[in-house]
Amino acid sequence: MICSHVSFVACIVVYLCTVSCFDSKHSTCRHQTSLLASTSTKESAEDRRRQSRKQHDPLISLNLNLDAMAQNANGPVAQEMLHRIRALHQEGYYDVSPDTVSYNSVLKAWKEDNNPEKAYEYLQQMLKRDKTIADVISFNTVILAFAKKGNYRKAVQIIKQMEAREDLPDPDTLTYNALLYALAQSKDRGTTKQADELLHEMIEGKRNVKVDTTSFNTVIHACSQLANKSNPAAAQRAQQLLNRMEELAVGGNTSVCPDIYTYTTVIQAWAKCEQSLKSQKVLDAMTLKGLLPNRFTYTAVMSSLAKTGMAEKAETLLNSMMLAYQQGNDSLKPDTVAFSSVMDGWARLSHVDKPYAAERALSLLDRMKALDGDGMGPNARTYTSVLSAVAKSGTWEACDKAREILRDMEYEYDKGNKLLQPSSIHYNAVLLSYARSPRADKALKASSFLRTMKNHPDPQCHPDIISYNSVLMACANAFGNEDLKRKSYMVAKNIFKSTILEEDNIRPTSTTFVHFCKASRRLILKTPLRMTALQKSLRLCCRKGMLNHVVVLQAQLACKTDEEWHLIAGEVSKYVAKDGKLHSAKVPKEWTCNAGR
Repeated sequence: MICSHVSFVACIVVYLCTVSCFDSKHSTCRHQTSLLASTSTKESAEDRRRQSRKQHDPLISLNLNLDAMAQNANGPVAQEMLHRIRALHQEGYYDVSPDTVSYNSVLKAWKEDNNPEKAYEYLQQMLKRDKTIADVISFNTVILAFAKKGNYRKAVQIIKQMEAREDLPDPDTLTYNALLYALAQSKDRGTTKQADELLHEMIEGKRNVKVDTTSFNTVIHACSQLANKSNPAAAQRAQQLLNRMEELAVGGNTSVCPDIYTYTTVIQAWAKCEQSLKSQKVLDAMTLKGLLPNRFTYTAVMSSLAKTGMAEKAETLLNSMMLAYQQGNDSLKPDTVAFSSVMDGWARLSHVDKPYAAERALSLLDRMKALDGDGMGPNARTYTSVLSAVAKSGTWEACDKAREILRDMEYEYDKGNKLLQPSSIHYNAVLLSYARSPRADKALKASSFLRTMKNHPDPQCHPDIISYNSVLMACANAFGNEDLKRKSYMVAKNIFKSTILEEDNIRPTSTTFVHFCKASRRLILKTPLRMTALQKSLRLCCRKGMLNHVVVLQAQLACKTDEEWHLIAGEVSKYVAKDGKLHSAKVPKEWTCNAGR
């Protein structure tokens, strides 16, 4: 790249290509380069360039080096290298001057370095130096840099400059696709709608560019991100865009043919809305088009099936993927996410009436462990699902089994598997197994396990309000002889007191009051004491702003007569109808202001 006889200058270029940053020696290197140039005046610059051409194409070498730096997200080095090469060219030590590709590589380096401001600053320097240096790729690169951070406002600003100024390149399809991506990446409200509107303008030709598959896929992805059970309209819009793509493709516009990503994203949107039939319908349409689903497609369908209570079908699909992979189809190799989607399905299905679901979850966990070496091993989410399945089964063995699973998880984590780091989520699942257990001593066992959480060396495993509420739930469902009920109530009373006093920054919720009121009515055997406890709890609930109809219901269930109810409820009884429902709209707001917590 540099004339062979100028060894020191060659060292500079090698240095620039191999290091990741520059230090205070920069000024010394530049001084020595200028000094070398001043002592070589007897040899003309053209002679040096001619010698360089004999070696190899210097511009290709430069651009390859700059592109390598861009790939490594090394903006500072790429910019410094181009600056030095430009100076060397002016002094006659480099055969050619950097071209547009060279400058675009620097912009790309800043983009990959997640520094859009530097990319924009460098683009302005390019325009100031020579407007012909920058092309539409230059602008698109900077727009994408801002898009990666969801800064659509800056992307819009740059595009408006391109549209308004005749001395700048016209925006092309990639330009507007970059803006669509910026809008899709933004967390601001309404940006998906803006992206949809821009796509419509592109389809109608109002932006003087051709819409393509990427344009549609970007907006479909944005819609999919918004889709959920309470917002099926977002999934429906993704479906409509897919239908529009199919219409355009049938009409001869091959630039907007739906691809695997398109169909998979729409399937994911319906899966989030727990619409498994619609997910399956999109999958069927995809295969009819001759497109082969990949593991992401099948995982999306499995997730949809799992969320709608069809764990068996989800696992059948997983088995089909596994068989195809074993027969040589690497694109259908299931991963941990695929297995975990099925595991989540069994966890959702698990219930005291369906204990087999927990057994299937455990069987799937064993299967994943056996496949750990092939990239299909369990992770923390997997253990969350299997613990939840076991806890919800409500069997006698569930508590011990949940603790065994947690110990296994901690053992693997201590051995170095960082994907299995336990947290309070996993510990809370064990507490839930106690709360749902048919064991009479569940409250005492849950209280003991809570102490284990408090003493855990990892803060991530310390209890939260869900932990405390789970112990209270265990107390509320406790039973047994008089002594065991008394001990269970004392656990509930101490836990409740801790939350009211907000010890360890644990603040109560409405659920806290629901479980404590239920524990009070079921475990306090003497009527006067029971009524006093419920009366105080209800008043405290109002003061905390956590009154709701479930708390009221627990107090009502403790009363045998209207007289008892009025005595316990006091002022609250004025806002409860004859059918027992709380008139939320009429209740003082200070009583319910925190009820959603």
